[in-house]
Amino acid sequence: MTAALPALAALTPEFCDVTLIDENVEDIPFDRIADFDVVGVTGMIVQQKRMHEILQQLRHSARHIAVGGPLITVSESEFEGLCDTAFIGEAETTWPAFLRDLRDGRTTLPRYEQQQKTDMTTVPAPRYDLVDAGAYIVAPLQFSRGCPFLCEFCDIITIFGRRPRTKTPAQVLTELDAIRDAGFKQCFLVDDNFIGNKAKAREVLIAIAEWQKANGFPLPLSTEASLNLADDPDLLELMVAANFRQVFIGVETPRAASLSETRKLQNMRGDSMDDKLQRIRDAGIVVTGGFILGFDADDPEIFDEQFRFIQRNGIAKAHVAVLSAIPSTPLYDRLKAEGRLDPHHPRINFHPLGMDQDQLLAGYDDLVLRLYDPDVFWDRLLGSYAASTGYWRKRAAFARDNLPRPGRASALAGRLSGVLSAARLATHLVRQEEGPRLLRSYLRHYRRNRSLGPRAIPLPAFVGLCIEHWHFHQMARHERKISFGSIQSRFGQPRPQAPREKTA
Repeated sequence: MTAALPALAALTPEFCDVTLIDENVEDIPFDRIADFDVVGVTGMIVQQKRMHEILQQLRHSARHIAVGGPLITVSESEFEGLCDTAFIGEAETTWPAFLRDLRDGRTTLPRYEQQQKTDMTTVPAPRYDLVDAGAYIVAPLQFSRGCPFLCEFCDIITIFGRRPRTKTPAQVLTELDAIRDAGFKQCFLVDDNFIGNKAKAREVLIAIAEWQKANGFPLPLSTEASLNLADDPDLLELMVAANFRQVFIGVETPRAASLSETRKLQNMRGDSMDDKLQRIRDAGIVVTGGFILGFDADDPEIFDEQFRFIQRNGIAKAHVAVLSAIPSTPLYDRLKAEGRLDPHHPRINFHPLGMDQDQLLAGYDDLVLRLYDPDVFWDRLLGSYAASTGYWRKRAAFARDNLPRPGRASALAGRLSGVLSAARLATHLVRQEEGPRLLRSYLRHYRRNRSLGPRAIPLPAFVGLCIEHWHFHQMARHERKISFGSIQSRFGQPRPQAPREKTA
């Protein structure tokens, strides 16, 4: 679930009635759009094409279309003629101001942009009560905005700035209460770098650990952080105490020249990335990672180099992407100055140096297919899981000290849940083209998992990993890249605003 929807609902004044629609879990009711005074659309960069499709359809029926979020913030010109009002950057003050103007009959602006960065200590708790928790696996929670680093390709520092701004521990605990009360079972802290301000991260981790202990550890947590997390054992210990189970690390590339080029210097300091990743895992936290292909220092050897690094470090869930030159970033400005932007290619918006666009795409597609071959996936997952004695010791100590031992009835219910989930997955897979092959692989690796004895992944968790693999396996077979300038259709002047009454 996107964090934007419940957060935006919380910013909406009380005189408005709010309906949240998330196309990830439900269809957009286009036949009801005319019932709403305002229809707001938000999306991330990877949703570029779908946002344009939705806005084209809304133009025929919506009274007033508002668009905000990261994509329009960095590529505003793409939305000319597609919306009545654009929200650039953060919207804690501009969104409610717009709605009050609309209610009171004042002329609304075609463009709203906050003059000051949001003071995170004033941000209200998201409206999790408006979300159907049963439709999602994980609830989002935002603790901070901004990142202190200088990665050339990243738009976080251009949108949110380099000085991380944080909520107070009290705010975070209020949101955790709301997430638990809404019925969610897991929570993802969506900060782009949870440890951007380590002092504030420590404060909130201490508070979360106390909250978890007082409430019986109801919410397993995960987040994103920079690799220098590995250099702070006290912070890792606090994360485990606060019930963090997983962390996403922006590794990007094992090639030092590429890291240097893109100013990802935090990954190059101290000992090797392999050692740092192992320290995070040995602290009791599962590592997932992000990887990028297409840096200037990359050549055709990078695909095998990335594959070996991911397998060697046991990063089961490896998110691989082709580099994108995002407007507003230093990378975009540099490539524009060098004459290397390509607004016409459907999947890559620049000209690489070490290979041509076709080579980059072919190598990328092949790498993702290789990584999510079922046997390759389970080899790196089970290999790292079984080999990390530090991870096992930390998880066992945490469970011993904090979690009640499941009784016979509870254990039986867990196994039954796993069996039912496995049956649903099998029923789905047998109808898919590659489903039978995947099922055979899952069964073979489940037997391998059982051979680990007390360290074996419990059946419900193993089935969950099978479902995640199926998702990645499917994604590996679909086109995943977008590039700025690749949307061919453009529209004329903005539509005249229709008469309107109160907002909804």
